[in-house]
Amino acid sequence: MEQQEKKIEQKPHTMRHDIISRIKSLYVSLIFCGLGVTACFVWIIAFSPTVRHNAEVMENGIYRYSDIEAHRGTIFSRDGEPLAISSLRYNILLDFGSEGIIEADTAKYLKHTENLSRLLASHFTKEDAAEHGYKYISAEEYRKIFIREWERKEKKRRSYKILPRTITIDEWNMMKRKFPIFNGNIGYVFSAQPNDKRLYPSGDIARQTIGRYDTIVVNNVKVPGTGLEGLYNQHLAGKDGSSKEQWIAHGFWTRVSDKDNRPVENGANVITTIDAGLQRVAHARLDTMLRQQKASFGVAMVMEVKTGNMLCMVSLGSATERGTTYSERVNNHALKTAISPGSTMKLASAMALLEIGGYDLYTKVNTEHSRPNHPVKIGAAKIEDSHDAAGKDSDGYVTLKDGFAHSSNVYFAKAIYEAFKDNPKVYTDFLSKLRFNDYIGLEAYGERKGKLPMADTPEWNQRGSTSSRLPRMAYGYELDVPPIHMLTFYNGVANEGRMVAPRIVDRIERDGEIVEETPVVTLIEKMCSKRTLSLLDSCLAAASERTGRHFKDLAVPFGCKTGTAQMWSTFVSESRIDNIQMRNGINGKEDNYYYGSIICTMPQESPKYTIMVAVCKQATPTNPTYFGIDLSAPVASDIMEYIYANDPSLHSVVESATTPYAPEAIKGGKTKHVTKVGSLAKSLKDASEGESWSSVSRDGENTIIKGVKIEEGKVPDVRGMGLTDALYILEQAGLKVSHRGSGRVRSQSLAPGRAIHENMKIELSLER
Repeated sequence: MEQQEKKIEQKPHTMRHDIISRIKSLYVSLIFCGLGVTACFVWIIAFSPTVRHNAEVMENGIYRYSDIEAHRGTIFSRDGEPLAISSLRYNILLDFGSEGIIEADTAKYLKHTENLSRLLASHFTKEDAAEHGYKYISAEEYRKIFIREWERKEKKRRSYKILPRTITIDEWNMMKRKFPIFNGNIGYVFSAQPNDKRLYPSGDIARQTIGRYDTIVVNNVKVPGTGLEGLYNQHLAGKDGSSKEQWIAHGFWTRVSDKDNRPVENGANVITTIDAGLQRVAHARLDTMLRQQKASFGVAMVMEVKTGNMLCMVSLGSATERGTTYSERVNNHALKTAISPGSTMKLASAMALLEIGGYDLYTKVNTEHSRPNHPVKIGAAKIEDSHDAAGKDSDGYVTLKDGFAHSSNVYFAKAIYEAFKDNPKVYTDFLSKLRFNDYIGLEAYGERKGKLPMADTPEWNQRGSTSSRLPRMAYGYELDVPPIHMLTFYNGVANEGRMVAPRIVDRIERDGEIVEETPVVTLIEKMCSKRTLSLLDSCLAAASERTGRHFKDLAVPFGCKTGTAQMWSTFVSESRIDNIQMRNGINGKEDNYYYGSIICTMPQESPKYTIMVAVCKQATPTNPTYFGIDLSAPVASDIMEYIYANDPSLHSVVESATTPYAPEAIKGGKTKHVTKVGSLAKSLKDASEGESWSSVSRDGENTIIKGVKIEEGKVPDVRGMGLTDALYILEQAGLKVSHRGSGRVRSQSLAPGRAIHENMKIELSLER
């Protein structure tokens, strides 16, 4: 009964009920689908990198603007040799997400990458890695890179810089011909990104002057920082351009025409005053001397008298161990190392004595036969000479000219002290006007200012007094100046008293057109009177006579002055020993550092060049040499010989003869040669009658050329001919020739016209 009631209570399944159930299920399905679609939209909009990339592409279209790097200008020597040049190099990218690699089958890919790995390892060798400063990659390491990138999921594949360094266009063209994958055998899967690489073809030559590129970081950007590269960066750098590019494939873009494209303006060229050949000679010779002497540093410079053009500027410093390696990269000692000049300063003292001290060349001072260990007290200073300038049999008195030639410290110390002790300001003011207390125009290159104590300042009495300072200043102590200052001073004397600033850059050029010229800057219009200059020239000439042993091969007269000074100033050095010595400063005789220099002007009359060489070294038991004449004169001699050999204006002029040369005797031989020489004779009669060979005779002042017939099978007549022509004719005729004497053929053992038989011999007698 209860079961029946339950059956009655159940509602029957109607069609309406089924439809409603199905609609509910559909609603639920649609709701879930909607939630899924919404989630996909959220993922696409907020999280998907692919969609975000595509959105950016859609936002920007398929175009972008790209900067085009300007080609950096070249720094040239005066003779057109590149000292710094930019070369176009390429970074090669392999796109592992490209269709060519994706569609390549595994066997084909592994085969090509195996070969490519081997070729890359053989091209980028260990020697190449050491030369260019990158880590060597073996063939196995290349293969692992190719497999690793291949095994990435397709969406994670990327463009990869496969080469360890940038390559030249020639290297790239070779690889596109010979290297698999690069040759397109699995499609276009690579791109080449160009960039400029700065090269210095001459290596270390003139690097302090040229400077360095990309050496200083400013606001996280590398910018040129030293030398010409930094000073003329605005001209060298040019202006970058901009180009519109169209996206053509994953990782690949191509430039298209657009009104907003901005053309690139390549950098201008800097033409220096440096003579590349002279710079090399000075560099090599100075390097040799520094190695021999185990020196700390050295400089060599050549300045053109009229213009101030620096034809060479070498500055070499020691590496960690003195006597091994010397480099331009250590420091520009020529400009930045201020140092006591020593006896080269005596030219300035002589100028003061002649100009304002009332002296002439023959004003005498008693040197008291001073020599080593026999000092003379002058004021509060004890001063000695390297040798007795007066000679032991004299009265001890020396003239200014001889005192300069013998480089007498005592002469100049006494003369300057006596002339200016009552008013030392007159002397220091005179030196100051010669810019020994100033710059000489190369501040932008890091030039140090000269340091000259002035007599009217508190500094004057800080380390002594007039009685101790004035005598020492006279022969090059108590003041510090860079070598370039002394060179400029001597150059002013050579330039008839007009001191010009050193000039390193001649002009700026773009596409062969001059953009800017560097003017010649006059520092002092008139250093002293013409009389004083003439007397100083005599002093320089007298000093050069005492250096003859180092300049015996030089064919042109010159003026010069050597200098030797004990070192008291510290300097920049990479030498281990130097830096140990300089921890507590350098203390004269205690440390035995010396600065030996020479400054020359050539030729002696109307000088064109001023040459300076200076070497700093520590005198040691194994290398005791320290005098300027021994350290610097040999280098200066080689530099001056090079200048002489390459400047025809220094050579003696061969004057034309007043009467033309007429040969008195002419050898027989080839008719065309005999006729050419015979044309110089006073009177010539040509009777050669078309014969190839001729003899020459004289009839009074008349020169007669007569043809010589060469008949087959008969002995030729070679009398009057030179040996070379006679041998040729006789051996061609089948004769065996012997000869004695020299000059022309006087006689022959076989009469001309005689029949020739086999193994026939003939003897020639020659005389001058």
